[in-house]
Amino acid sequence: MALPNNQLNPALVKQGVTLNRITDPDINYTYINTTDPAFGGFTKEKIALRRAIWMSFDNAEYIRVIRKGQAIEAQYPIPPNVLGHDPAYRSVAPYDPVLANKLLDYFGYKRGSDGYRTWPDGTPLVWRYSSTPSSRDREIDELWQKSTERIGIRIQVAKNKFPEELKQERACQLLSRTAAWIADYPDGDDFMQLFYGPNSHQNNSSCFQLAEWDRIYEKTRSMPDSPERNRLYRQLWRMVEVNGVTKMHDTRYRNMLVQPQVVGYKKHPILLAEWMYFDMDGSRRQP
Repeated sequence: MALPNNQLNPALVKQGVTLNRITDPDINYTYINTTDPAFGGFTKEKIALRRAIWMSFDNAEYIRVIRKGQAIEAQYPIPPNVLGHDPAYRSVAPYDPVLANKLLDYFGYKRGSDGYRTWPDGTPLVWRYSSTPSSRDREIDELWQKSTERIGIRIQVAKNKFPEELKQERACQLLSRTAAWIADYPDGDDFMQLFYGPNSHQNNSSCFQLAEWDRIYEKTRSMPDSPERNRLYRQLWRMVEVNGVTKMHDTRYRNMLVQPQVVGYKKHPILLAEWMYFDMDGSRRQP
């Protein structure tokens, strides 16, 4: 979509440059490994713990600090401009640290004299989180530390190079990480398969395995884009959220500056290399 020229430097506006923006076909999210001995499993107290962690995190602050406002909040795993996206979906675990604290209290995660919570058996509760040494990830670390402080949970951040993170992730040895996925093809299946049990040790980062979920997902794989498939996608994502598997963060904007001499410009929603399809008209160049 074209944006108001008052968002551009006046010198660029004078040259006839326009600013175009689309949403990237991507999602950014944080997961918790559901096979982890401490944080994994599907008992009520473990689900409550994971959901409380997600409710402590403010996506609005994440978009403001990390994305500099160049993103929209994601509440659904299928981004805009991809078949199966549901713009009406609202998360069952929104930012709500007050409710998160009540949830932890109810399930026996008590605060010690130092203000930090323990497991129900009284041992220290520490959430292990992994990220790379990049400056961006250090900022995300700080946001997560700020978030877990709100609910009295210690966080232990491990720094690893990205290839090492992937290696541990594929072995289902990494507890949690903030990750991203960009569309390989513009269909919701490309995103829903991130939670398919047999894709553990591949791109199912949370190693989420639930027989009922897999059965429904397998049914959708032979279905065309349709209201019925969308209904099943919604059901599948609700199951992921209810079980506290993943926290959706955002879908990024992609901004393009277009010179006036470019003819036939239209950003492709998936392809990154579409410039060979445009033409140039030198007579349209501004002095």
